[in-house]
Amino acid sequence: MKQNRNRRQARLYAFQSLYAKEFHTAEDIISVPTAEEVNTTAGMDIAYAEAIIQGVEANKTTIDALLQAHSPKRKITQLGAVERNVLRLATWELTISNEAIDPRIIINEAIQLTKDYGAEKSYKFVNAVLDTIAKNKATVGTTEA
Repeated sequence: MKQNRNRRQARLYAFQSLYAKEFHTAEDIISVPTAEEVNTTAGMDIAYAEAIIQGVEANKTTIDALLQAHSPKRKITQLGAVERNVLRLATWELTISNEAIDPRIIINEAIQLTKDYGAEKSYKFVNAVLDTIAKNKATVGTTEA
């Protein structure tokens, strides 16, 4: 039986979890729902959502340094929590994740999350930063050609 894997829902859930973590102490645990609770996240790729959350948390320092390098005029710590977490999520997908996902999909999903939850025109900033990261990764990845 083919599993319905909804990555958009997984990204949304991961974003909401990462966002919520900003307002909780390190002792608080924010987790992906168990299999019994999936009815509230029907069709969501739970394993992917969990991978995003754990991946971003484990690599936050590296991701923030990369984001800061691609946004020299704006400090990552001074961005809104929505924009910061969308950028972290998408940067993890673009640079650290082992999944072979088209960068355009990742960037489009990040833009949509920012449009839905962020400041009015902050999606333009998110787009510019992620586009630069994706282009730099493509340039580095094509040096063998």
